[in-house]
Amino acid sequence: MNKFGAVVLIILLVGFAAGCISNGSNTSTETTSTTNPEYVVVNGTKIYFNEIHFYMYGMKTCPHCHKMREEIPATYGDGSLTYYELVNNEENTKLFQEVYQTTGIQGVPAIAITYNGTLYAVLEGEFNVTATPEIIYAAMEHNGVLLFVGGNAYILPRDKGDSVKVIDKLYALFVEHKMPSEASNSTSG
Repeated sequence: MNKFGAVVLIILLVGFAAGCISNGSNTSTETTSTTNPEYVVVNGTKIYFNEIHFYMYGMKTCPHCHKMREEIPATYGDGSLTYYELVNNEENTKLFQEVYQTTGIQGVPAIAITYNGTLYAVLEGEFNVTATPEIIYAAMEHNGVLLFVGGNAYILPRDKGDSVKVIDKLYALFVEHKMPSEASNSTSG
C-alpha cells in the first residue's frame, strides 16, 4: 500500500476510535446547506446520500447493533439499511459464518457499505455513520474495498485476482444475501 493510502487509513481509524472524523484531516468535506443534505463533497467528489446503502448482520440482543439500526436510517433515510437478524435464523447464521471465514469478522454488527450498487467497505462493529462518505471516497481513491476488522484496516484492491475473489464473495454474502457460487470458490486455483 502506498504512503498516502496508509495515511488515509490511519486518519479513518483514528476517526473510528474517537467516534468522529475531524475537519483537520487531509480530507475536506462540504455538505449541502439544507437540513437533510442530498450529498456531501469529499475532496471535490460528490457523494450522494440516496446512493449509499448499508447491509448489516446483527443480533436483536446487541446494543451496538441497535444503535446502528437507529443511526443509519436517521442519517441516510429509511430505505438505507438492509438488516439480517442472526438470533434464531439459521440461514443468516450460516451466511455470517461464511463472512467470518472470509474476513475474520467475529462480532456484530458486521456492516457492508455500498455506493451506487458497488461495495466499498466492510466493517466490524459500531462506527460513526457520518464518516461514511469519507470511507467511500477513500475506497474509490484506492480502487478497492476497505475492510475494518479486529481494530485493523485493510484495502482489497479491485485489480488483484485474490482480492477480486474476496470482494465478489463479500458482495454475495452482504448484498445478494446468498452463499457465493461454487464456481467462484473453485476458481481460486
